[in-house]
This record gives sequence, C-alpha cells and structure tokens, in this order.
Amino acid sequence: MLATTLKSLSFENAARLAREGAAFVDLRPTGDYLEVHIPGSLHLLYEFGPGMASRARDCLPLDVPLMLIEEQGVDMKNAASALRGKGFTVLGSVPDAVGRWAEAEGTPASTEVIERGSGLELEMIDVGDPGANPPQGSRKISIERLWTLAGELSGQESVAIATGYGVRASLAVGMLERAGVREVLFVKTRAVPRTTPKLEPYG
Repeated sequence: MLATTLKSLSFENAARLAREGAAFVDLRPTGDYLEVHIPGSLHLLYEFGPGMASRARDCLPLDVPLMLIEEQGVDMKNAASALRGKGFTVLGSVPDAVGRWAEAEGTPASTEVIERGSGLELEMIDVGDPGANPPQGSRKISIERLWTLAGELSGQESVAIATGYGVRASLAVGMLERAGVREVLFVKTRAVPRTTPKLEPYG
C-alpha cells in the first residue's frame, strides 16, 4: 500500500532541498501560477483523478524529489499519493511557500501573458498545449521532451510559449526557468481561462 502520510516541511528546509535539486510543485489554477510563483517551481494543475500524476510521469524525471506547495481546497495527501503512485519521491508539503519565498528572496516570478500578433520577435516554442494554434515557424518541442532539451534554450534572454488552455504550457514555464531562461512569456493563441476547464483524463 502506498504511503499516505505527508510531512510538513519548514520553508527553510524546503529552500535548502531546492538548492540541492528538489522542485517545488505548485498545484494552483493556471492563472494564479502565472501571476506569481516561485522561480523554477513546476506547475501541475491539481485534479483528483489520474490526469495530474500521469502528466507529471510523462513530462518529469522520476529522480527529481518533489515538494508540494500547500493550497487551500487541494487534497494534499491525495496529490502526494497520486504522484508517489507514479514513482515520484514526494518529500512533503510546504505551507505559504510563495509568501515565504517573497520574504526571504524578494519578488517572486511572474509570467507575462501577451496576445498573439503583438509584434515581438522572440523564440517561440510549441509544447503541444491543448487548444493551442501556434504560428508558423514555431519550434516544436513536446512537453514530454522539454526537460531534456530545455538546456538548448538556456542562453536565450526571452522565450515565448504558444498556449491554448495552458495546462502543459504552464509546466513548461518552470522547466525553462530551471534551465536558466530569464524571461518566459505566454503567447495566447487561445484565451487562457483563470480556472482551466475540465479536460479528458490525460495519459
């Protein structure tokens, strides 16, 4: 039987683990994550069913320990159990992690959302976000391969992601930030709702 306990981590301990390679996991709605998040945190939109954990298993390496940012209304033990069921190591949960990050490190990250056709000449990647209609010339890197290939973009000052519903594209934000991309932009090729509509089970 999978462990259902979930240790509460202090922010200081979590920050140390992050410096050693662990990743914060943000379970909030897409719009909330884009507005403000810990740099390099990985966005996994919480779903009670198998979608969230399956998406993580397809896109993230199992050797990266995960720390869940506590969020009101999210069944944290269920989220941890689902991820552990896919083979991930979940170290625990961190209360008020974004607020504590701001106190300790300064202004958290924020991802600008821009309209398609804004005239910006940027490297644009298509990660296969559901509902996206990427412009011709976008570089196709599926979200399943982005963790491995993100280093190729580390020298870029800014990278734009073609988005639809934002579920996969928001996960790409954290991957690119962890790879060293200084600015990641969301290019709306379809409106990104603040609360993502229910999708068919992923995987």
